[in-house]
Amino acid sequence: MGKLEKMRLGFFTPVLVFSILLFSGCTEEKPASVMPVTTDSELALELYETGMVAFDQIKLSLAWHNWQGAIEQDPDFFMANFWMYFISSKESKKIVDKALKSDIQLNPGEEQIRLALKYLVDGQDEKAVEHLQNLVNLYPDDPGTHKILYIIQFQFLKDPESAIVSIKHAIRQCPDYPLAYNQLGYAYMDLGQYEDAEKAFDTYIELAPTLANPFDSKGDYFMATKQFEKAFDSYMKAFRIDSSFEISKKKAKKARVMQEKAVQKP
Repeated sequence: MGKLEKMRLGFFTPVLVFSILLFSGCTEEKPASVMPVTTDSELALELYETGMVAFDQIKLSLAWHNWQGAIEQDPDFFMANFWMYFISSKESKKIVDKALKSDIQLNPGEEQIRLALKYLVDGQDEKAVEHLQNLVNLYPDDPGTHKILYIIQFQFLKDPESAIVSIKHAIRQCPDYPLAYNQLGYAYMDLGQYEDAEKAFDTYIELAPTLANPFDSKGDYFMATKQFEKAFDSYMKAFRIDSSFEISKKKAKKARVMQEKAVQKP
């Protein structure tokens, strides 16, 4: 990707710009009611959206790059800062401080996210979840709002049971959003419910057969269930689809070693 062209689009009053679902979303006759994002820059919005596409495809470096570019165009872009916090580590405190201290006026959905983020940072998990459920209620047809809730429940709060409830609700609202099935599969695996996990990952593959991550995830399922040869094949398919998935190639090597050890056992 080439160097980002730096251009501010004048001195606009911050406006609500409606995002679009660039990566498989609801295919109902009526388009999903999507939460708007607040920015004064069309270029920032474009970079934000392409970052969200990359995030859904688990291309986190690309997502980070694009969100960082969005913030260069609009330093007050709350949602870009929020998602960077999601995937950050060393820079997380700096990012969350910037997001929380911004005095820009947000729309009602974004305000629920900001409150949830504040409570999450303060260790008030129940209050954080409460505000994210408010967010989902505001935009029930937007898979992106559900995504924030169930990822926080599963990955941040380590609560797979609650995450599964939220994911199933999300799927009822928007059954053809691929990433939900990926998260569902891992939540089931965390609980040792491997049959349900396999079904979720298979649906993920059906909905996104041209992407690498569904096959990487199915490889993780095969590894967890000690089907090492199948894991190797699934990881290598992910890598063949997208050579940037170096992690899949490394996992494939590990699966091959595990398979050889299993064959050598008396």
